[in-house]
Parts: sequence; C-alpha cells; structure tokens
Amino acid sequence: MSENTNEVVKEFLNNAEIAFINDQYDVALELCIQAIAKDPLNADAHTGAGKASLVLNRLQDAEKYLQSAVDLDNTNGEKYFDLGNIKFGLEKYNESLTNYAKAEQLGCVDTTKQKLYYQIGMINYLMGDTKSALLNFEKCDGFATVNTDTKEILLKRLQIYIESQDFANAENYAIQLKMLSPAEFRSYQIYFQILAAMGKYDKAEAILNEAENYSDIAADVLNKADVYFDRVMLCAVKADKDPDNASKHYQDAINLLTEFEAMPEIPIDTLENVAFSKAEIYLKLERFDDALASVEAISENEQTKEKAAFIKLSCYFGKEQYENAIEYADQLKLSENEYYAYFAIYADAYIARKLAGSGEIAAKLAESKYNNAIAFYKNKSFEQPNNVFPLIFRVRLYAENGKFVKAEELTKLMPDVLKIELSKYISDCRKELEKE
Repeated sequence: MSENTNEVVKEFLNNAEIAFINDQYDVALELCIQAIAKDPLNADAHTGAGKASLVLNRLQDAEKYLQSAVDLDNTNGEKYFDLGNIKFGLEKYNESLTNYAKAEQLGCVDTTKQKLYYQIGMINYLMGDTKSALLNFEKCDGFATVNTDTKEILLKRLQIYIESQDFANAENYAIQLKMLSPAEFRSYQIYFQILAAMGKYDKAEAILNEAENYSDIAADVLNKADVYFDRVMLCAVKADKDPDNASKHYQDAINLLTEFEAMPEIPIDTLENVAFSKAEIYLKLERFDDALASVEAISENEQTKEKAAFIKLSCYFGKEQYENAIEYADQLKLSENEYYAYFAIYADAYIARKLAGSGEIAAKLAESKYNNAIAFYKNKSFEQPNNVFPLIFRVRLYAENGKFVKAEELTKLMPDVLKIELSKYISDCRKELEKE
C-alpha cells in the first residue's frame, strides 16, 4: 500500500471518529466503508464500521465487520471486547462470553475492563445468577473509573438489590447514583422509593425537598407528577401513624392532587390517575359523593372501567343505596382483579339480604347467595392459605347471618390488627340482630 493511500485511510478514519463522537453515525459508517475499500486489511476500519453499524441497529452488519476486525488483528483484546458486545446484542451469550474471556486474556485498558465485567455481570443476571452478577459488578468498582457507563452500572446493581429486597445495599448505591447525577430527577426518585420501602419516611420526604431544589424536575411534567404522588403517599403514611388527625392528612393529600391537576399540559392518563387517587382518599373519609364525582368524568375505557366500577360499588354500598350498587357488583364478580371479585361477591350477597325484605322467595335467594359466597371463600382459603381476604369476608358473612361462633373461630386465626376490627364487627352484628 502506498504512503498516499495510507494517509487517505487515516484521514477517513479520523473523520469517521469525529462524526461518531458527534452522533453522525451514518456518516461515520460511510467513511469507514471508504477506508475499507482503500485498505481491506485495516482492522481499525472494520472496527469503526462495526461500532457505527451497532449504534444504527444493523446488528448483522456489525457482527460481520467486528468479526473481520478480530480476524485481522487477533492479538488485540479491545477487538475481542467489541466482538463480544455485538454477540451480546444478538443474544448469543455463550459466544459473547468466549470473546470477553479472550479480551481479558489478551489485555485491555481499564475503561474497557470495567465495561467488560459489567457486561459479564449482565450475562450472569440474564441467566438468573444474581450473586455472580453482583461479584462482577464489584470488579467494576475496582478500577475506580468514573465515566458514562458508571451510571448504568449503578442502575443495574440497584435493580438487582431492589429485586432481592436488599434495601441496605440498595440505599448505598442509590446515594452514589444521586451523587454522580445530582441534576437528574431520576436519581432522587429511585432513592425516594428505596427509603419508602424501608419505612424511612422522614428521610424520603427530605429527598423530595432536595429533588425540588436541585434536580431537573421542571424538565418534564411527569417528574412533577411523581413528586405530587409521592407526597400524597407520605400523607397516607402520616394518616396511618396519626389516626387522630387522619382526616387532616387526607385533606392535605386532596389539596396536593387538586393543585397538581390545575397545572397545564398534563396527559389525560395522568389526570385520570389523579381522579382515582382523589376518589380513593374520599372513600377513606367516607365522602362518598365526592368520590363519585371524582370518577364521573373518567372515560370508561378498558383499563379504567373496572376501577371506576369498584369505586362506584364502594360508594353506593357505603351510602346504603343498594339498588344502585347491584349493577357494579354484577360487573365485578368475574373480574380478573382478585380483590374486586372478592368484594363484588360479598357485596352481591349482602345486597340480596338487605333487599330481601319479608318476601319468602327473595329471602331464599339471599340465603343461597350467602351460602355460595361462603363456599367460594372457603375454597379460596384452601387454595391460598396466606391470603387473609377470603377469611375476612367469611367472618363478615357468618356474623351477618348470625353464625357468631363460626365468625369468632375464624377471627382467632387473624393477625392482631384484624382481630380487633373483626371482633367489633361481630359485636355490632349481634347488637343489630338483638334489635330485630
């Protein structure tokens, strides 16, 4: 190859590198192809073409170019690493691992080694070996290199720790992520979610305040939505911890949601989530008309129809407007949402009893529905012994039917918090029956 040709190839590759850095991947690819045409044995030209093809999602082309680069320069660990990456992208994990191993054997610069161990950790993770994945991610830390890949490594480690419910380690890496990307709202949101899962609500609230002061929260209305919903969740936590002032905390939540929905350019689905959240809080406050008004304007598409029906059933049930409630109980009895179906079956039996009056036929229908509902929940208890909902509804049905001994026997199986609530319900049913 002449000296002139060599200089032309170098210029092609130099310009290709500039184009790649500036996200002009089509241009970079074309320049590398021109370099290959001038010098088919130039391994760097094939590598450049492979990397550009990879970014352009032309995976088969990328594999061809990067395989050629290895064939032309089989003593270069960096080339094997690049080939391993495209094999990873094609989900050829065994071939990917083989090339990564060769890259480590031949040697790479530290930044490549850091990525290499991250990629091997990803293969471990995809194969279900989270322990090995975390060990390889730890090897990444050993290089003390902070670059554009560091954040993605932290995010993957966080995901694994969260999935494993290892929140202590998750918190540590969430702090690192926040320190690494202090202007990104996502960093604060992940940290908030981990703190909330750990029950560190005061600290979680402080992180929200920090996010509002320092992050790019204003860049996206959905960031603002996350903060408002997070604060609403904290209000609910305060209501649970401070029952004497629960109504105040719930009203604070309503005020937050009202403030948020008045903002411009909020997506329709987010506004519907706001409406549902307000309705659920109104239900807790037994403000049934307000809850109904919240869901009235929601378009009943496939995703929202059942949720709206559940809230309407709960409202009419609470208002003792049983004729209105029947429609929604019928809609939800076969719902795939387990709790909706459980409540609807219970409500159907309860409503039948309330509307039976003195008519013999209606009374028999109500008794039949009660017996069927009890049998249904009994069967569910056998299928799902860890699920308390079938037990709760059986206790209520037994108590309402005057079968207090059976209701009390089941109540003994409940956690202490539920025992208190259900024992009171049994007592109330006794008093009501005595009045009759």
